[in-house]
Amino acid sequence: MFTMIILLYLQQGTDVTLDHAGLRGEFRTKAECEAAAVRLRGPVPIPSKYSAAWHDVLCIPINRQVRVNEGQPVDLGKLLQKTPPLGCQTEGSWRRIAELCQPSQHR
Repeated sequence: MFTMIILLYLQQGTDVTLDHAGLRGEFRTKAECEAAAVRLRGPVPIPSKYSAAWHDVLCIPINRQVRVNEGQPVDLGKLLQKTPPLGCQTEGSWRRIAELCQPSQHR
């Protein structure tokens, strides 16, 4: 089984950001997934203050018993604000979140 991850990229000046990502659909083969993904790749309407916007789509394998939730993408930032970690956790995934909040060293 395969599903597709739809990625929305926005460009402002020389910075490109991933606005959101969401799963869509279940496909028996990668070829079926790629055929459906072709229609979704490419430019999308450009929001104000941005110079470019486009979708990219990746097909990824999933286990047969997994069901794809086609709901709205989760805003991880808002979710973390509503339910912050207990104490000041700096291990595991919370350590990685803290690292993501640091300015990029690759400029």
